[in-house]
Amino acid sequence: MGLLYQAVQSQAESKRNFVLSELKKMGISRSRTGLSIDLLGYEELKIELARASAVRS
Repeated sequence: MGLLYQAVQSQAESKRNFVLSELKKMGISRSRTGLSIDLLGYEELKIELARASAVRS
């Protein structure tokens, strides 16, 4: 069971890192609330990416 948990955690961290890097490529370092994006979780990062993408299109 430990290996499964580690695999899920690794996948979640990979997804978070991908969204984080996309935001950084867009030049975004802070959320709309003023927090550093490095402190946000995956779900919050997805929202920030969606907002940033909508503004840029």
